[in-house]
Amino acid sequence: MNVDSPPTDQAFAARIVASLTEGVVVFAADGHVLMANPALLAMLDLADGDPSHLDDFFPVARNLHRLATQALSGTLAQDEDIDLRSPNGVTRWLRVNAMLLRDEHDEVHGAMLTLKEISELKSAERHMWQVEKMSALGRLAASVAHEVGNPLGAIDIQLQLLQEDIAVADGELATKVLRRLGIARTEMRRLDGIVQNFLRFSRPPALHLKQTSPNDMLRHIRDLVAPEAREQGIDLHCDLDASLPMTEADENQLSQSLLNILINAFQAVGKQGQVRFAAHADDGDILINISDNGPGIPIEDLERVFEFYYTTKDEGTGLGLSIAQRIVHQHGGTLLVESDEGEGTQISIRLPGIQPRL
Repeated sequence: MNVDSPPTDQAFAARIVASLTEGVVVFAADGHVLMANPALLAMLDLADGDPSHLDDFFPVARNLHRLATQALSGTLAQDEDIDLRSPNGVTRWLRVNAMLLRDEHDEVHGAMLTLKEISELKSAERHMWQVEKMSALGRLAASVAHEVGNPLGAIDIQLQLLQEDIAVADGELATKVLRRLGIARTEMRRLDGIVQNFLRFSRPPALHLKQTSPNDMLRHIRDLVAPEAREQGIDLHCDLDASLPMTEADENQLSQSLLNILINAFQAVGKQGQVRFAAHADDGDILINISDNGPGIPIEDLERVFEFYYTTKDEGTGLGLSIAQRIVHQHGGTLLVESDEGEGTQISIRLPGIQPRL
C-alpha cells in the first residue's frame, strides 16, 4: 500500500499562501521576488508571468513598488490604501500591510506585503460621501432659493415695469434702452433657472415605482433618439434581450436618465459616429450598456465625471451623469463608466430584476 509522505513545512506553507484570497508577495533584501501567490498576480494583471524582481512591479504598480522599497528600509505600511489604474481607466483599490522577515539572529533577509481588495469598500465610502454632500446641498439650496430667488423675482418685475414705461417713448435712445432691458430680463430669467435647477437637483423628487417592462421602456427611448441619429448620420445599433425580467422603476425618471446618457453619446461621437445601445439579463438583473466610439474621457477626468457641476464641455451644467447616477442608485442599481481615451466610452447600468414567482 502506498502512503503519501507528509508535505514539508515549506511546501505546506506555500500551499496555504497559494490558496489565500489576499495577495501575498515575499521578496529578498536585494529585491528578488521569492513568492507571489495567484491572488496577487490577478490583482496586478500579471497572469502571463511571475514577477522575478520588485522592478517588475514598475510601472504596473508604482505605489506597490514604493511600499516594497520602503519596507526594506524599515518603513512598514500598515493598512495603507493604494490605487491601481488599469489601461482602460478602471481604478482598483488595495489595502497593503508590510512586515520584515528576520532570521534567528534578528537580521533582515527580506519583507512580505499582503494586499486586500477594498474596491467595493471605497465605492461605498464614496457613495456615502455623495449622500452627505447631497444633504448639505439640499440645506444650502433651500436657503439660496429663498434668499436669492425672491429678490430675483422682484428685480424682474421692476425691469418689466420699466420696459412698459419706456415703450411709450419714441426715439433712438428709447429703442436702445428697451433692447438692453430685454437682455437684462433674459439674463435674470437664466439666473433664476440656475437657482431652480440647483434646488431641484439638491432635492430630488420621490420615486413613483411600479412594475415596468425594461424592453418597452428601452424601445420607447430608442424611438425617441432614432430621428436624431438619422439626422446626424450616427450609426445607432440597438440590441435588446427579449428575456429581460420586469423591474420596479419610476419609468419617467429612469427614462430621462438613459435619454440624457444617449444624448451625451451622440454629442461625443458627432456626425458619422457609432453608438451601441444594448440590454441583457445577467443573473436575474438587467444590464444596460451604452457605448460610443467617440474621443473617450481622459484618465484625469474619469474619476470626476460624477462630481456635481464638473464638465469638460464648453456648454453644459455638469449635472447629467450625477443625476443619472443618483436615480440609478435610488432604484437599487449601479452605474459604471469605463473609457479609453481616443477609443470611446461605455456606461454600464445594472438594475435589479423582479424574480418570477414559482
